[in-house]
Amino acid sequence: MIVKEIKTIKRINLHLHTNVSDGALSPARLITMSQQIGLDLISITDHDTADAYKQLPSDVAPLRILPGMEISSQHKGNDVHILAYGYDFDNAALIEMTEMYLIGRRERAVKMISKLAELGMKISLEEVVAVAGSRELIVRPHIAQVLVSKGFCQTKNEAFDKYIGNFKPAFFPKPEVSVTDAIKVIHGAGGFAVIAHPGKLAKAAYLEEFIPMGIDGIEVWHPDHYQWEIDNFIALAQKNGLYMTGGSDFHGEQDRHNLFDVIPVPQVVLDSVALLWQEYQCRMK
Repeated sequence: MIVKEIKTIKRINLHLHTNVSDGALSPARLITMSQQIGLDLISITDHDTADAYKQLPSDVAPLRILPGMEISSQHKGNDVHILAYGYDFDNAALIEMTEMYLIGRRERAVKMISKLAELGMKISLEEVVAVAGSRELIVRPHIAQVLVSKGFCQTKNEAFDKYIGNFKPAFFPKPEVSVTDAIKVIHGAGGFAVIAHPGKLAKAAYLEEFIPMGIDGIEVWHPDHYQWEIDNFIALAQKNGLYMTGGSDFHGEQDRHNLFDVIPVPQVVLDSVALLWQEYQCRMK
């Protein structure tokens, strides 16, 4: 893609999803909206896939795009999401991992659909695939959407809270790599590994454990973070020389993460993002 250097980076959103995974907007529509509201730098971070980048226009200036992906991993039995930025799309190990997730999520969906049927809620794999996007990468919100559309639940949140959330009656775990292995793959692909929404980690202390594993940054601003958490994440990043990022985790206007605009990050985060962008450009040369 062609991205022209025109102005400094002031308006960012580095955590956005499209309908290639579990978002509502197509990649092209998301780019158009980003341009309309005057964002300077964005990253499309679909779950375990970079396919959205195959659908982007060649010239997006003055908007700049940092390649991204939200990679699933696990630590001590708990989910950890890692934002991979600036990676090589053609890296063999990264492609192998995303293909593993594609196949594993489909197999997981089959098992969850079977469990739902045992609970009296019959839905089909075909119905889930129909809402799963162009690559048919199935995530739990797709199953929740079908449960709502068929009247088994009133909302997606209800579907998660009662049936398909972690360790609920119809839950089945997806295949996941360890945080260490995910970081290794990201670095092997020339990318940066940034811990997503650390305020949502099962244990806050995990973040300290990830630092010696080689993470490159922390998503300090997220709509689920309290101000005191943001302050603490900034202090931790500065202490350990880590990049700081921020994003709204946008999925769609009907989702609770409905912010699709400039996110209110402090200047110290903007400065860090600018350095991350510069480092990415240097690696690309």
